Amino acid sequence: MNGRPPFPALLLVLFLGLVFSGHGRAHEEDDEADCPCASNPDASTQTSPHQLFKNISGGGRGAPQSTGPRARVLILGDSLGLCGFGKTLDSKLRKAPGVGGVYTYLACGTVPLSWLKTGALAKAHTGCGFWTIEGKSGEHPAEFQDTFGMQRGKRPDSHAVPKLETLLEEHHPDILVIQNGTNLLSLFGDGKTILPHRHDSQIRSYLNPMMQLLAQKAPSLKKVYWVGPPVSGRVTADVQDFLLHRLASYECAFLNVIDSRGLIRHPYRNTMPDKEHFIGRDMDAWAEGVFQHISKDLSEGLLSAAPLSRSALLPAAAKTAGKSDAPPPKQRARLVVSAKLIAKSEPLPLEKLQPYQESMVSFVYHVDEVLAGEYLDAEIVVMHPAHIRLKAEPLGSYKLGSSYKLELLDFDGSPWEAIKRSEDTGRIELRPFIRKEDEARFPSLAR
Repeated sequence: MNGRPPFPALLLVLFLGLVFSGHGRAHEEDDEADCPCASNPDASTQTSPHQLFKNISGGGRGAPQSTGPRARVLILGDSLGLCGFGKTLDSKLRKAPGVGGVYTYLACGTVPLSWLKTGALAKAHTGCGFWTIEGKSGEHPAEFQDTFGMQRGKRPDSHAVPKLETLLEEHHPDILVIQNGTNLLSLFGDGKTILPHRHDSQIRSYLNPMMQLLAQKAPSLKKVYWVGPPVSGRVTADVQDFLLHRLASYECAFLNVIDSRGLIRHPYRNTMPDKEHFIGRDMDAWAEGVFQHISKDLSEGLLSAAPLSRSALLPAAAKTAGKSDAPPPKQRARLVVSAKLIAKSEPLPLEKLQPYQESMVSFVYHVDEVLAGEYLDAEIVVMHPAHIRLKAEPLGSYKLGSSYKLELLDFDGSPWEAIKRSEDTGRIELRPFIRKEDEARFPSLAR
């Protein structure tokens, strides 16, 4: 192949440039809007905002100023935020008379734990895109952007994910917008099978720590908007329902969960090969829908309302946090087995992996002998890294029919747990494990 990447890969690189930098346009016969990531901050503000903001026009300098309190808004987002949602929502809020400052942080590949100082992802870094927009309304915001397509042939550098505890202390926000949850869909390995007990426990292990932090240590917040993922083409509607129902269980007067599937139509006009990321007017419509939720609450006196009782906030999380007799966190199981490889799933092709840089595959082994620990099933599933920083791992060294000594950790609770994976061996009901040495190779932990 003379060292050249295949033609589909070249097309993907061009698409990623459009998605994350805005240095170009996506072709739509019925869509004349520029890419929402373009350098013009007003390119995605053509739709009519809520009645409260009907007199706003242009870049915001001539906008009428609010005579009452003005909200400070903190926005956190993942790779979908980098595709235009974050920039568009930031721009709309920044021009609103009821808003005094907007502070936006977008980090590709993040899950809720990525934004916290504690837990398995306390040292989380993002290597597939990072963007911050900070400043008071009416002033030119300070921006830092490191995303695909900014320089020809250059991938984003690695950046530490900002921590919510620090951002709350720095900005004292009245409103927090969390656009997150897309990467939790990777917990459903084949995109369709729901194992209720396991998946409920997994999802809550990612949500509870952030909800408890908000209930206990965010005194300035008046409202939290959790923006769930729009329709993803890589999982079924039942899987997305399952995730949204878990998010909705935390709803209260303080926290509003927004089901993005009702804000935009699927399929989207400009969708990446992974069937999940998209750009263009659909991104604008999504941001506009979320903006309508926030502006409605502002128009109804959100900032002038009496502070909510902290004991009433996030009842589910507060109840969990308040149990003095709660058992300690479950220790991850450790095993050493001698096992024969009997089935392998194929790695994801790069066009279905990107913009992410890591992926996993599922291998099934017949257990010949348990050398340490306890395990009762005749077969065991082991998750192996297939890509690390987009470099393919040498999985060919694992031969069907060959036996291996494997030192394993329970996959639940691993930092690899929410990484995209290929799991087509048909044994998804088995409890998965990961080799101890592979656990330590997770990019954030390997620094």
